[in-house]
Amino acid sequence: MRHDFLKHFSIIGIGTLASMAIGFLTTPIITRIVSPTEYGQFSIFTLYANVGVMVFYLGLDQSLIRYFYEQDSDGYRRGLLYRCVSIPVLWTMAACGVGLILFRLGIWQFELGKTALILLGVYLLIQIIYRYSLLMVRLQYKTKLYSMLGIIQKIIYVGIALPLMLSGLLEHVTALIFATVLSAGAAMAISVISEKRLWRFDLIQTGDCTKTYGSLLRYAYPYVLSMGVTTLFQAADKIALNLFGTYADVGIYSSTMTLVHVFSIIQTSFHTLWAPMAVEHYTKEKEDKTFYQKGNQAITVVMFFIGFSLILCKDVFVILLGDQYRQAAYILPFLIFNPIMYTISETTVSGLVFMKKSNMQVAVAVAACVSNVIGNAVLVPRLGCQGAAISTGIAYIIFFAMRTMLSNRYFYVDFGLKKFYLLTVIAVVYACYNTWIPFNFGSVIGYGISITALIFLYRDTIKWGIPIIYQLMAGAKGRT
Repeated sequence: MRHDFLKHFSIIGIGTLASMAIGFLTTPIITRIVSPTEYGQFSIFTLYANVGVMVFYLGLDQSLIRYFYEQDSDGYRRGLLYRCVSIPVLWTMAACGVGLILFRLGIWQFELGKTALILLGVYLLIQIIYRYSLLMVRLQYKTKLYSMLGIIQKIIYVGIALPLMLSGLLEHVTALIFATVLSAGAAMAISVISEKRLWRFDLIQTGDCTKTYGSLLRYAYPYVLSMGVTTLFQAADKIALNLFGTYADVGIYSSTMTLVHVFSIIQTSFHTLWAPMAVEHYTKEKEDKTFYQKGNQAITVVMFFIGFSLILCKDVFVILLGDQYRQAAYILPFLIFNPIMYTISETTVSGLVFMKKSNMQVAVAVAACVSNVIGNAVLVPRLGCQGAAISTGIAYIIFFAMRTMLSNRYFYVDFGLKKFYLLTVIAVVYACYNTWIPFNFGSVIGYGISITALIFLYRDTIKWGIPIIYQLMAGAKGRT
């Protein structure tokens, strides 16, 4: 399993790296064309879309993951997919139809206008289908196709957005939205066509899948609650900035998140592979917990190393965005806790999945959400974007702690949490310093202390991890 994990991880990592490279090359161009206010309006559009899809999934995407490996036939998986995707699609279409009617009757106003509202509805439907089509690729470990889809979507987005903005055919915000919708639509179509045998719902026969709608919804419904609360948790910072600040504040804050995407090569690759592999491992070897321990230790080292390095180089990265976005340098330090805590918690939350305790996800989401809403309400009026970042960073630490504590209650794994929390405290102190102080010699000293602590605390993990890295590099060299 280790060999397979490294193989798939490297393939997805290369694809994510390519997508990230395209983003790094084009983001400086876009942020120099688009003002912070316009970028903020576009970010609000994506915020609404993210809120919508997380609710409209109805948690059935998690049911698909949980029950996918119980049978290995196309008939079973086709039937399971149909049961999991049909209700979200119908629910999304109905909700979008009602929203458009209310808008036309003047009962409800959409701040970005009619065109953006229509595009939002189309984008929501595309994203719902794309979520399931991408899951079918991911759950079968078709990592080359998965990686290509991300690259194709990014290329189409850039290929549409830049010409539209430079030509002046559309307003900048509309051009960005239009490019987002079309690129997602193209990637969705390719992913569905590539797995068309599983999307041939006309071939479904009685008895192919014995999972009833009721059983799938019973597993999924806690995720509806947790995803709703999680959506508010993840959106609280932008909502607070929109309420207490301006679109420009939202734009600067959102642009900072593009810098945090340096984590994507690890976060996306790991997240894509870990959930299905963990479920498959548990199904076959219920008593073997070494797999989860090693996965946790390895991803901890990698994520904190990138996080410390990103904080050190924050002023260099921000130069890419242009003068209008210089404030992003002081927002970035606490935003690293978003990808760090979320990614590492994927290894510690597995017990809730294995034991089918999806209702506990609600408690996790509520704790993180309440802390983030309160934090943003208190800090954003006083500190602006920096307050939003601090509140969000602390909320993600709480998110990790809750996920881990509840999961260990039902499926205990010794993750060495004392050293993890010590490293987290060091990271918080380093982030605090760099939130208020421009780059100086103290930043370098702090980086040295942080990396030394990481190496000392996880020295055993680094010892067994280095040979694996050499093996991976040798394999990659052999393939070339």
